[in-house]
Amino acid sequence: MQLKKIQKKINQLIFIIVITSLTACFGQEITIETDTLHISNHGWLREVAFFKDNLYLLFSTDRKNTTGTFKSMKIYDSNGKFIENVFLSKEAVSMFYCDLRVNDKRLYMVQEHAFEKQTFLLEKFVADFNKIPKKDINIYEDADFIIYPNCNGEWGASIYFKDKKDNKVYEFASSCNFNFLKVEQGYLLTNKHEILIIKDPTKLYQSKLTFDRSYLEKENQGVESFFKSEFELYKSFRMYDKLMVIYNDSKTTHIGELKNNTLTSVYRFKKPYSFSNWFTDNNNNSTILQMFTYESLDYFGYKGFEMKGVFLISDGKFKMYHLK
Repeated sequence: MQLKKIQKKINQLIFIIVITSLTACFGQEITIETDTLHISNHGWLREVAFFKDNLYLLFSTDRKNTTGTFKSMKIYDSNGKFIENVFLSKEAVSMFYCDLRVNDKRLYMVQEHAFEKQTFLLEKFVADFNKIPKKDINIYEDADFIIYPNCNGEWGASIYFKDKKDNKVYEFASSCNFNFLKVEQGYLLTNKHEILIIKDPTKLYQSKLTFDRSYLEKENQGVESFFKSEFELYKSFRMYDKLMVIYNDSKTTHIGELKNNTLTSVYRFKKPYSFSNWFTDNNNNSTILQMFTYESLDYFGYKGFEMKGVFLISDGKFKMYHLK
């Protein structure tokens, strides 16, 4: 009995040493705040955006005697407190599918892909989304390039790079996952078990902003592998000038530092989660991930898969919102 107590103390000491070592190596301790969003009566949560320190939540509900759905949007502050409803026009309410994107410090609601293109803009001082002329809304812009998404559901997707010097457009085929990160070496795209890198977008095949499916007939070029792993890679981001990755090692979920082609855990979640990229404002360094729990994970995938909340990363801070 005494031997078991001694062994338990040794294990506790080892755990403390390991955690202390990780914190010392990483240089910062990671903490995750938690809060609750009470949204159970609003319908299905379809889209979320983080804009001007508030959460914009888009819901849909079924309607009687029609296959159409009804959409509504509500604003919550960063502490999960309801602020107000957002006015959506009739065209916005009836949209089948849409994205929320921040562009040039404005919030847009965009329907594109395989549907009729429509663009709505949030007013500056009033919570109204009003329809504007059709406009190409990018997902990232820096001094050299503007990046546009082109997702077509089961037909896959592509990504356009528009060169700001000469307006030439370059393209490559990808999944509908616009999980981009700009680093010194180029542009990273985190995709399942691999992080891709585009070191020089002008090495991609030349194209036009047609937003069609012509990429299905072309072969990618100028795209390289930056990091491969057996782990599921959910999100890459910068924190304290370090390259960080949220990943799952099939047992649990971690935040790790990627350095010299090695992924080292610096934070272990209390329970295993699966994440899916939902919203990214690259210019303001904020991301929202869908957060799922599951009972087990095997060769055939997740079992007992259920959405439980949203996970916010903003300026190196983390917050987990549980849905109630």
